[in-house]
Order: sequence, then C-alpha cells, then structure tokens
Amino acid sequence: MEPCRNCFYCIRGQTLLCENMTGYGGNVPGGFAEYCRYPARHVTAIGDLPALEAVLIEPAACAAHGIERIASRVGSTVLLFGCGPTGMLLAQLLKLNGTANLTIASKPGPKLDLAKRLNLADSFVAISDTNAKEDMDALLQSNPHGFDLVVEATGAPSVLEQSIFYVRKGGTLVVYGVYDDAAKIAWPPMRIWTYEITISSSFCSTLKFPVVMEYVRTKKLDFRGIVSKTYRIEEWAECLEALEKQQFVKAAIVFD
Repeated sequence: MEPCRNCFYCIRGQTLLCENMTGYGGNVPGGFAEYCRYPARHVTAIGDLPALEAVLIEPAACAAHGIERIASRVGSTVLLFGCGPTGMLLAQLLKLNGTANLTIASKPGPKLDLAKRLNLADSFVAISDTNAKEDMDALLQSNPHGFDLVVEATGAPSVLEQSIFYVRKGGTLVVYGVYDDAAKIAWPPMRIWTYEITISSSFCSTLKFPVVMEYVRTKKLDFRGIVSKTYRIEEWAECLEALEKQQFVKAAIVFD
C-alpha cells in the first residue's frame, strides 16, 4: 500500500488512514501479475525463505500491526474467534507478546486442524454450523468470567455481535475481521459501560515487513503448511471458487 503523503491524515503522520491510498492488487492492478513494480522503500529481502512461505509476509505484517494496536498486558487470557491464515499468524504473535493462555474458537475443518497441528493455542473450541448456539454457550459456561482480550477475526457480523459477551470486566474487544460495508450489529451500551469494555480495531499493515522478517529469521513464526494449495494463473477462477467453499487453508497463484 502506498499513501499519498499529502492528505489531511498523511500530513499528521497517520499514513495508514490516508484518504487516497494506493492498494496494489486492490484499487490498482497487481493482484495476479507475474511481475510488478514498486517503490524501492517497499522492497524487503527474504533471503532463502521459500516462495510459498514468503507470500505470508504481508498478512503477518498486518498481524504485527494488530499486535501493536492490541497492546495486550502480560499474563492475559485471550479468545481468538477464527483461525484463517491471518488468524494463525496473529495467534503466534499473541503468544509472543503478553498472552499467557490463548483459546481459538473456529469452525471445524482444515484451518482448525492445521492450527491444532501447529499447536497455536492452549485450547481449541469447534463452533459447528449446526450447533453454533450450543457450542458458544458451552464456551461461555467454561469461562464464566470471560477473557481479558477477545479478538474477532472471522469477519462474520453475527460472531462480532456475540463477541462482546465474552469480554470480562475491564477487558478489550478487538474488531480484526473484514466485514461488508453494509453489515450492521447491535451491542448493549449498558454492558460496555458497566464492564468498562474497551473496543479497538486493527486495519492492516503499516510497513511491518522488516519486523516480520526478524521473527522469521529467529524462527519465532511458523509458516509451514498454511499455503496448502497452488494454482496456475490460468486456473484463477477455479482457485476463487475453491476459496469461497473454504476447501483449503490458503492458496497461492504460481507461474512456474
């Protein structure tokens, strides 16, 4: 992403909030290109990191920014809703930055299975489509005081709406998922007020690539297995269809 450096927010040093942001592969071409040209200041050496792991540097950079926004206290208990690729990276960084006990709650499937194999959390809770209410109620019953920090990373408005009830008194709810512009939720203001709940959010990366590479260099982040499927550029439609059906953890477009 490239800020304009001239708008109200850029001049104030808040470049992530730029009003005229250029997002490569977003609002300008570059998503499925074999070759792209970027300003040299955005280029980071990856050394011998395999290509299918290097594609995770950007989502890891978003997670690194999220860690700065979250600023969890040492010894925190954390509930993470969702374990997609970014959620898996966020889980690892949470455990490295203040979290004493991490619970991941997610739909059963390949993503949750991989999170378990990578030992990303202290406990795992499967939230099924058929018994979602029962599974969510059981999670609350086993944690009656809630959690110091609840991170909603599924992007599902219904989950975000329920997340407030898992935050303990004096705790923090982090809006981390990506939601449709038209999505609306309802929270009881009295609970936020009487519990003194802090509601925070995290948008995306703020040039955290070098930070991520330091974690990678010291083998603190584990990227293995997160990219579980590859497609050639000619198969992009098949890739997007499989993505919508959640048939893999993360896929990558390859050119060789």
